[in-house]
Amino acid sequence: MKRIIKKYFMNEKFIIRFISLLTVGVILFTLVWFLSYYFLPDGFLKGKAVSSRIVGTEASNTLLAEWGKIAGYNLGAVCLLVLVNLILWFDLFPLGYVTVFGNLTLYSIYMGTNSFMISMPERMAPSLAIFARSGPYEMIGFLLVAAATYNQSRFALAKNSYRITSVPRLSWEQWIGLGFGIAIILLAAWREAIMIMTSQ
Repeated sequence: MKRIIKKYFMNEKFIIRFISLLTVGVILFTLVWFLSYYFLPDGFLKGKAVSSRIVGTEASNTLLAEWGKIAGYNLGAVCLLVLVNLILWFDLFPLGYVTVFGNLTLYSIYMGTNSFMISMPERMAPSLAIFARSGPYEMIGFLLVAAATYNQSRFALAKNSYRITSVPRLSWEQWIGLGFGIAIILLAAWREAIMIMTSQ
């Protein structure tokens, strides 16, 4: 297992890391979405997430204000992801990988149980129709950010924890991946804002 993680998820090539994360993410998302749709009640997590307390439960007055609210929340999540990636988990991978997969799992449960504060007309069964929504693109953006900042850990959380003193600078590949990830997140927020405002 350790060799697989090093070979694919900690590979020096950005594209290999990203595809590895994306592959696991797609499998995890599809599985949890399927299970939550068929086995969890409607609105299972509605009102229970921290996001509902931060962004509120009602749409803003204008499209731009709604986009700003969603984008601000998502950029905060990006900052948190980068900060968590500063911790290396048992000499295997940055802790941000766990964070991004946890976020993806929550989204799949929200999708399967229609637990959004501004709900869909009905629960969406697992299908390719998901690509009409903004969520998958947000998740891809977070995966890009995680893959781009994989080697920036400053502290190794292990049996004998230690500080990491030699941290490489981000390569041009990583900067492009980071910028592209943030851009996708902002564009997905715009798409989400449009969907919310047109549903009112």
